[in-house]
Amino acid sequence: MAGAWDPESGWTREHWLVFASTSAGFMLWGLITSLGYLIYPEYHSPAYIAIVAAMPLAGNLVMGRLSDALIGRKRAFLVTMSLYAAGSLLVALDALYASMNEALFLAGYAAATFAVEGEVPVSLAYLAEVSSTPLRDRALILATNFDNVGAAVAAAISVFAYGAGSYAAEALSIAIAAAASLAAIAVVRSMVPESLRWLRARGLAPRREEAEPRAAASVKPTVGFLGRYSFLAALGVSQYITYGLMAFVVADYFFSGESLNVVVLVANAAASATGIIAPQIVERLGSVRFALLSYVGGLLTMGPIIAWALYAPAIAAFYPLLALNMAFSELAWAARIVFEPALFPTERRAFMVGLVRAVPIAAYSASSYLTSAMSEAAYLAYNAALWALGASAAAAWRLIGYDVSRVPLEVASAPRGGPSSL
Repeated sequence: MAGAWDPESGWTREHWLVFASTSAGFMLWGLITSLGYLIYPEYHSPAYIAIVAAMPLAGNLVMGRLSDALIGRKRAFLVTMSLYAAGSLLVALDALYASMNEALFLAGYAAATFAVEGEVPVSLAYLAEVSSTPLRDRALILATNFDNVGAAVAAAISVFAYGAGSYAAEALSIAIAAAASLAAIAVVRSMVPESLRWLRARGLAPRREEAEPRAAASVKPTVGFLGRYSFLAALGVSQYITYGLMAFVVADYFFSGESLNVVVLVANAAASATGIIAPQIVERLGSVRFALLSYVGGLLTMGPIIAWALYAPAIAAFYPLLALNMAFSELAWAARIVFEPALFPTERRAFMVGLVRAVPIAAYSASSYLTSAMSEAAYLAYNAALWALGASAAAAWRLIGYDVSRVPLEVASAPRGGPSSL
């Protein structure tokens, strides 16, 4: 099929196009998902919470499956672009002409969130498949860091728009920023090629016959697919929920006014800065030790935060502690996205990444209800317990798992002991 190229051909113009396309998509993810949390105080309704909870789950599963089985990576992007363009337009029209009507806002937010969340497993699969092996981790981490950039931009917009005294102004400003980003994305995505690995998996391009003996000899998958899924689900529950609860929910529950937006801004600015240096750390340590460092470090940062809540709960002191915790959250996120697309084969990679993400997304919704009645100290202790879950999973993988950094996808995603293995 025309428009595909060899992913192991170094780093070419096509690689830059794919990197720009996925990075911009992750920035939109940060913008649009932040909108839901920042505008929530306008409504405080069960329907709002249900939409925020359901759309990420549906998007991950539906778009991952469609991308693997039917439409590929590039055409999946065309579907998601159309949806979040329509969603952003509805949000803007609602802010301009409907005085923040809840039904209209939720219709727009649902379409946009389904799209940006559904794009995540597709983007991770696509970027992993088209990146050359030595640069795969770096490309994945740097591209996904634009999610933090987008969330920080959304929070900054809200801080400046807060003076207008209207959630409509915040929603309109973020929707306009999303629409402006979309225009650039549309141009870039019209030029990106399809994933050659996906074409080969679907029988639409000839498979490469040459083996990679050194990589195959140095790394052997020691864990079956069920074990890989369990490991990734535990990492996901730990990182996803702690990030969401600390970066967004803590703001809605414990702060108000402008400080709510500042908490979101500080959290995502710290994560964004950490995302820039994360590739150097994982390349030095390897994926196994990097995951252990990230989750154990995140667990240790909860000690000072709990002490703050118990003994000196001043908002100014919370910001640097939150920033440190979010730095390790970003490292934990980087560990997740290095492993997730590498541990599953191309023919079901996007769906399995979506299925892995479904566990923390569902658990996050339950956690939001569970923590709403907690005291601040209990809320933070719950976060520490979730970090301990991730640290335990990383420690278990250190004992029985294997490294995926600088390992070809075909080797890292191979079955344990043969095609019939779980």
